[in-house]
Amino acid sequence: MRWSAPIGAYMLTTHSNQVEGVPPVRVVLTGPESSGKTALTLHLARRFALPFAAEYARLYLEKHGPDYDFELLQEMSRGHQTYQNHCVPARIPVGLFDTDLTNYKIWSQEVFGRCSAALLCAEEQEVHHRYLLCLPDLPWEADPLRVDEDRRDYLYGLHVTEIERLERPYRVVRGIGPVRYACAEEAIRELVPGLTAVAIDPVMR
Repeated sequence: MRWSAPIGAYMLTTHSNQVEGVPPVRVVLTGPESSGKTALTLHLARRFALPFAAEYARLYLEKHGPDYDFELLQEMSRGHQTYQNHCVPARIPVGLFDTDLTNYKIWSQEVFGRCSAALLCAEEQEVHHRYLLCLPDLPWEADPLRVDEDRRDYLYGLHVTEIERLERPYRVVRGIGPVRYACAEEAIRELVPGLTAVAIDPVMR
């Protein structure tokens, strides 16, 4: 394991959820398609007043169209890193990511049967990531960029295998509606002890 500091080895400031000390923590919402990653990212960002980066691949494909090849996917993975570093700079101790390079690795391997050496190397370097792994127990919501309705359980298993291979902390998020949000809140507190929730409009939950 590349970073062996205990999960709770941080001190929180009295005025924010930004943790003093290094290395920084990035809590990643990950999992297969249509498992609630984006909704949970937005909810947790509000609930804990944390900066976040949205899912870059979706932003890119919505702008440029759904077609891609192997080279474009590797290029997107590089753009993803730049985008996340812009949204949540390295100086920020705690932040949220909607997906990370584990998603790109699984995506590339499943579609093309291979990954670039650069992508594999970059994934190994994301040692400060901890995961909220979204169980695909939600109803499928179709959109033009989603293609794997019948493979969600299989892809979920790939995410479990990859995170465990990397020996990174993770918690599983499950349930529907408020139950799912509550599960995610409990899980992120376990991954980053000391986080303090802020009041939000119940309608926004």
